[in-house]
Amino acid sequence: MRVNILGTDYEIILDADPKKDKNMIDNDGYCDHSVRKIVVSKLEQDDNSLEDLVDYGKKVLRHEIIHAFLCESGLRECSGRAGAWAQNEEMVDWIAVQAPKIFEAFRQCNCI
Repeated sequence: MRVNILGTDYEIILDADPKKDKNMIDNDGYCDHSVRKIVVSKLEQDDNSLEDLVDYGKKVLRHEIIHAFLCESGLRECSGRAGAWAQNEEMVDWIAVQAPKIFEAFRQCNCI
C-alpha cells in the first residue's frame, strides 16, 4: 500500500515480522523518512498485549503517518535538536489518538 503525504509517496508495510527488521526492536511501528517508508509490526495476542489489536494497529499507523507529515512539512528538522517537539513521541501520539475525534467534530460541524 502507498499513501501520499504532502505530495510525497510513502510505502506502507503492515504486519511486518519484527524478527526480520532490526528497527522493530521495542517498537510496534516506525517511519523511515530517508526511504519514505512506514512500517507497522504484525501484532499478536499474548499475555502482555492489548485485547483489541486491530484498533491498536490503526493507532500505530496513524502515529507513524503523523511522523511522516511532520517530516514532509519540514518541521522535523526545523524544530530544534533531536527530541524536539516535532519528534516528541508524546506529542505525535496525542495527535494520532485525538485525530479521529477531531475529524468527527469537523464532520459534525460541516467544516472539513
